[in-house]
This record gives sequence, structure tokens and C-alpha cells, in this order.
Amino acid sequence: MIKSIFKLFTVAFISLSLTVISAVASAEITINWPSIWVGKDSKTTVIRELVDEFNAANSGAIKVVIEEQTDYDIYGNKLTAQIATGSLPDVFTVGADLLDILSKSGKAMDLAPHVASDSHWNNVYPENALQSNMTDGQLITLPYELFVTPVTYNKKLLKAAGYDEFPDNYDDFFKMCEAVTATGKVCTSQMTGKNGWTSMLWFSQALASAGGPNIYENGLDDPAFVKAFEVMEKMYKYTTSDAIGADAGVSGGHFLNERTAVFMNGPWFIARYTTDGIEGLHANIGVAAAPMLKGGKGAPGGYVGGKQSSLAAGKQSDPEKEKAVVKFLKWLTTPENVARLSYSSGAMFIVKADLPSDMDRLFTEMNEGKGNAPYVVEIFQNAIGSLAVSKEFPQALSALALGEVTPEEAVEMLKDAD
Repeated sequence: MIKSIFKLFTVAFISLSLTVISAVASAEITINWPSIWVGKDSKTTVIRELVDEFNAANSGAIKVVIEEQTDYDIYGNKLTAQIATGSLPDVFTVGADLLDILSKSGKAMDLAPHVASDSHWNNVYPENALQSNMTDGQLITLPYELFVTPVTYNKKLLKAAGYDEFPDNYDDFFKMCEAVTATGKVCTSQMTGKNGWTSMLWFSQALASAGGPNIYENGLDDPAFVKAFEVMEKMYKYTTSDAIGADAGVSGGHFLNERTAVFMNGPWFIARYTTDGIEGLHANIGVAAAPMLKGGKGAPGGYVGGKQSSLAAGKQSDPEKEKAVVKFLKWLTTPENVARLSYSSGAMFIVKADLPSDMDRLFTEMNEGKGNAPYVVEIFQNAIGSLAVSKEFPQALSALALGEVTPEEAVEMLKDAD
């Protein structure tokens, strides 16, 4: 009797153990992705489709869970804290401003071994694109989204002011702003809130025009920084009354609703001209290189831009989860998927992909302008190499716009923060 009971207990225990082992062996790996490509971001729809398709293809084995991050600045601050504490997400995107501290943290997954063992990566990336991202033999980020930020302008509003073409120099540009003002419209969309994004792009353009493509080699002592702030000082005479303290939503909203005639942003904004813009806006938009400063070291047609975002992953202790993360990164960098993402959003990517011939007209014009540009200089926020200076920049802009400091003193504010 006792033997029978013991035998039954043993069989039950073994059966239960095998069930537990089987459950553990087949446990679904969850990959968390705090993504900024949600909400009103132009990549939202296709990113969700790509994640759903990946999850369906790997059902029961891998599941990617998107954690929606609708505020870029909050996301950036959160990621900075995560880098500092070493508690990185499984998959995330990182801007150029955080690449240095991410590299020094030692908490990001080294993708170099996976790149070396799989031909996928070298097939989808241009020559040397991955090698140029390596530091001390490690590859902690995959270059992904690129951008350029030419001028976009409302042809209808400029025509009403007597202009059929966008001016190629700042003297004529500010004359045009006077003419636009006379029609009852505002010339430019500017902002000083958060990171000063839209105005920072104008500042970057003026900086490259004044100092040339190698402007950042000389640091903040280069006279071009003063000249760029002089341009911004004038720019704030021809912007909306709410520009001081305004964020990107306010700045962009004025242009989308035809309250301003000139705007600057990247290709990711193209889709919004149709989805969020006033009726007929997209058809009325033109693309142009930024004006040039007379006597500057820049060249006509020069663009500014850079890396918008790179893909990265947190270091994993579980080899199986590391394989799962790498599999998802391969999915995001598959040319067909990148082509879908670019087509739907108007965003530019470094991954080699055959884009449809019916790409949005504005995307094609921006892309052609980039290809014909004598140079593409990194935007100020990414190139300056100091997070403290980047954070001080909007404060300097506000003080300049309010007349509290001169262009020279605005530069000193940046130097003091460095």
C-alpha cells in the first residue's frame, strides 16, 4: 500500500516537473520597447504593423511590447536616467546627443559579434556605415533614421507678398518677411520652449552659412556663433507673439494652419502637411535651401541635418533573449520594411531600400536637395558635444528674443554652461 502510494507520488512529481520544465523551456520572451514612434508621429502606423507582424511570426516564442513615449523630451530625460543607472530597455532608439554617455556606460549590447557573424547587416547598410559607428571594437548602435532640414514655405502666402521664389540670401529674406507682414500674415515659426528645436535648426543653418562646413572645429569662440545669433535676433522680429516659451507643437501648428509662411523641420513632418494641415496646404508647400549670409564661409545649397535616431539594445544576461533582440533588430532593418516605413512617414533612413517611384513630392525634393548639397552639416544640438550647452541654448534664445542679452552675450551664456 505504501509502495503504491509512493509510486503514484513519484509519477505525479515527475509529471509535474516535466510540465514545469516544458513550460519554462517554451516561455515566451518579452522584449520591451519604449518607443517615441507613437501618437502623432508619422511612423506610428507602420511601426505598429511591423511589431504586430513580428509578434505573429514569432507567436509563443517572442513578443515585442511597445511602451508609448509621446513626449520626446520626457523620453530623452528618462533614457538619460536609465543610462546612468544601467537599467536600459531591451530595445530603444537613441539620438546623437546621448551617444557619448551611452558608449561610456558599458550597459548597451555590443552588436559587433552579431554583425560579424551574419551577412544581413553588411547587405543592408552602405559601405563603412557600421564600421564608422564602432568604438574600441564595439558596436552599440545601428544607424537608422537620417534627416535634413531645408526650408519649407507656403507658396500661396509668399505669392501674396509678391514673391514667386524663395530668397537665397538673408538680406532679401528679411525684406520678404516685411512684405509677408504687410499682408497680415507672420513670416516665420519660431520657438524657445523645451529644446528650441525649430529655432535651433535655423540657428544651425545660419551657423554653417557664416562659418562653413567645419564650423564646430573652432568651438564657441568662432565669430560665426555671434553672427548666427544676430540672424536669430532679426528672426524673432518676424515670428508669432507666442514664440517665447512655445514648443514644437505651437511652432508647427502655426505653419500647418497657414498663420506663418516659412517653417523648418525634417522629412518626418511631411505627412502632417496632409493629415494635420489646413486643406490644400501640401500642394502649396515649396522646398528650398536656407538663405546664405553674405561674406560667410558656407556654400549656396548647403544643408544641415544628421542622425535622427539610432537603434540600440540593453545588455542581456540571457543568451536566448539576446538572440531574440537581435532578431527583432534585423526585422526593423529589413529593406522592405524600411521602404514601407519611409514611404508612409516621409522619414529618411540609411538602410539601403528601393523606394517607390510615387514617393511624396516633398520627400523627393528634400532628398534631391540633399544629394546636390555641397555639404550636410550636423545640427547644432548634435554637433556641439555638450549636453549642458544644448540645454542652455533655449535659455539664450529666450533672453535674446526678449532683448535681455546681445548676440555676443548669448554666446557667453553658452560658454558659461560648457
